[in-house]
Amino acid sequence: MLLPGFLRRLRRPGPPPNTVFVLSGGAVRGAAQVGMLRTLFEQGIFPDQVVGVSAGALNGILIAHSPTLDQVGDLEEIWCSLVDKSPMKGNIVRTVGSILRGKPSFDSGQKLRQIIEERVPVADIGETSIPFHAGTTAASTGRLCWWHSGPAVDILCASTAIPGVFPAVQLPDGDMHLDGGVISNVPLRHAVSLRPTQLVVLDVASRFLSPEKQTALSLMLTGFRAAAAELTRQEWQDVPIGLDVLHIEMPPEDPDVDYDFDDTRHLIVQGVRAAERALGY
Repeated sequence: MLLPGFLRRLRRPGPPPNTVFVLSGGAVRGAAQVGMLRTLFEQGIFPDQVVGVSAGALNGILIAHSPTLDQVGDLEEIWCSLVDKSPMKGNIVRTVGSILRGKPSFDSGQKLRQIIEERVPVADIGETSIPFHAGTTAASTGRLCWWHSGPAVDILCASTAIPGVFPAVQLPDGDMHLDGGVISNVPLRHAVSLRPTQLVVLDVASRFLSPEKQTALSLMLTGFRAAAAELTRQEWQDVPIGLDVLHIEMPPEDPDVDYDFDDTRHLIVQGVRAAERALGY
């Protein structure tokens, strides 16, 4: 005997859970996402999909490969190892020389590539345990590109290629690609397009420095940050009203140096505290 139509509708299952983790860019501040992830996992909040750009893409691929506390521990070891093995050379003479010679970037990117090659868990980003989405910016068009498969090392090197700091990377579409955070540093629009039932945003995007803390590099990146901040405001407006959103954001008083890996351990602790505040305890 068939049930009346309204009863059949009542018995229809809702959409399956689809918790999408959004991992923003933020250079060294990406270390704070380690603390955020640990707190989330300890509270039983795990992703079904992961979206990441820049430093968030580096963290994201490891979590998408194995969304476990053990993997968070491995990720913490990786970040702490960078205190003594920075992927950026930071030699002022070499940097000035690069500018004078008209080179396309301050750094060759070889140290960063080596670190990624040593740590990346898959050859192709489509091989992760849960879907992983990495964003890059096409250098010839300024178009934001999303990668769900393709060579992991090249895509991650491209997604972390801060303009002027690291060189662009050629990807399978034939274009040269740069940091995905140039266009979408907190990639909410792409995350929303995945039809999430819950959005968990691990936001470590850089803030503006006070005048006394400005450096030559931070001043050069001011325009980039201003544009990224405005785009992020626009993307938040596109998040549907009523969607379950957990926004974990670093506080204004957090360490604001983007490229000093000596801050790594403190940033991880700050990430834990930020997650605890967002969760209400």
